[in-house]
Amino acid sequence: MVSTVADTAAAAILRMPRFESRLLSLLPRAVFLQPDCARLTLTRLLPYQIPSLRFLLFLSAHLPAADTAPVPAPERAAYSLPELDSFLFCLPPTLAADAVEILASRLGLHPSLPALNDVFRRVLRAARPDLVLRLFSAFASSPAFPGDEDTVACVVRACIATGRPVDGLQFLRDAALRGSPPSVYVATDIIGAFASEGNFAKVSETLHLMIAARCQPDSIVYHRIMHYLFARRKGREALRVFKEIKLRGYEIDRITYTTVLDGLCKMGLTGDAQKIWDEMVDKGMEPNEYAYCSFVYFYCQAGNFKRALKVYDEMLHKGFKESNVSCNILIAGFCAHGMVDEAGDIFDKMPAKGVERDVITYSTLIHGLCKVGKLAQAIGMYEQLLASGLEPTVATLTPLIDTLCNEGQVDAAVELIRLMQAKGLEPRFGSNNSIIHGFCMINRFDDAMAWLAGMLKNNLKPQKQTCNCLVESLSTSGRLDDALLVLSIMFKVGFVLRTCTWRILVDQLCTGNVPFSEKLDDILVSK
Repeated sequence: MVSTVADTAAAAILRMPRFESRLLSLLPRAVFLQPDCARLTLTRLLPYQIPSLRFLLFLSAHLPAADTAPVPAPERAAYSLPELDSFLFCLPPTLAADAVEILASRLGLHPSLPALNDVFRRVLRAARPDLVLRLFSAFASSPAFPGDEDTVACVVRACIATGRPVDGLQFLRDAALRGSPPSVYVATDIIGAFASEGNFAKVSETLHLMIAARCQPDSIVYHRIMHYLFARRKGREALRVFKEIKLRGYEIDRITYTTVLDGLCKMGLTGDAQKIWDEMVDKGMEPNEYAYCSFVYFYCQAGNFKRALKVYDEMLHKGFKESNVSCNILIAGFCAHGMVDEAGDIFDKMPAKGVERDVITYSTLIHGLCKVGKLAQAIGMYEQLLASGLEPTVATLTPLIDTLCNEGQVDAAVELIRLMQAKGLEPRFGSNNSIIHGFCMINRFDDAMAWLAGMLKNNLKPQKQTCNCLVESLSTSGRLDDALLVLSIMFKVGFVLRTCTWRILVDQLCTGNVPFSEKLDDILVSK
């Protein structure tokens, strides 16, 4: 009976373009919706990809979730699981994931472990780590659960991608207890996740797990740890890791030396950086352009341009060519110390040297010109950037917006913000506050209040100094209703008025105007 119903169902599905609306009326429901019958029907359909997939989706809507154990291995063999694997291999990642889940939850069937791992990998590449975790839960009823090293790797990476590295570490620990040591590559990924969020206690825990499971961390693991330590300005800790690498006998390559040297220079630890440099040279490793640029960057930021240019000339003497990276470092250094003429000289000579200017070059010089009040030249540089075919970034437009506001040219600043938004760029938080300050400077208080209202509507919290500026400007202009409104908003977000702002507000209120005084009393009492 079951076999006959399965044959009839498969034939109807293959014959009817829209079988979903008629299938249950053609077959005895009590028999057809039994898992055994559904499994037999599927075996008849598996050579045909689209009908098989549609049948599985049909089952997910009509067949309740299985509450029985998985189908035993001898019976699974009868259901042509090799064909099931081939079927899954042909499906797009998300459809394959849906099919695996329906097979497990409705029919108690599971693909082979290689096929399941293939689905896991493809779903991860499709940026759907949530599906990996969901499928792994459905896979829990499989005899192959919890999988092999590939399964562990996919699940851990899915935990990392969904912001749950602690769960990934626990999964690694469980796998190690089962006698499956973590792979170096997966452990490196999870260490990178912990290090990027500054959780170095978990980094240490993962390293200890690797060592206990006889999976020795390699130089790549330590390299990643040092990278994140330097990013968090933990130079001394990074140096300790570097020394540990050497004690463990790992071969230190030029990339690792350069990473350490660059991190130390950016932290101002040039003494330690020089020791790393000397050690690298003693081992016969020629410092690369990046290593030279690290020292140039430090000396430029410190204002020691004589030393910076000496290192720069030494780099060129060694045969390294100038690049936009090295030129940008010099331009940024000069601009940081207000030496925009020297920065402009480097900028002007770049084309003759065959060095291409990029958006960072323009943005750095625009910021430097704005910083010293040369707005007209900064706008000219911006126009030159547009003429070159480059697209401005947030870093390009922000200094122009702030400087235009300080110069009272608020409408031009608003146009730049609109331009940013049209390009899909999100203005920096401070730019909105600059607009409000600018409107206050030119006594356009209605526009300032409207801009504040727009910020609050978009859940943007104004800066405390912006609110103080508004209260002062509104108070001195006699707009006490608006001043008290801003005061109330300040209290709601946890700000307090500056002493001088309180004095200005109280002076304006102490004019015998009882209604305003009562409003202030109400605000103070309520807060």
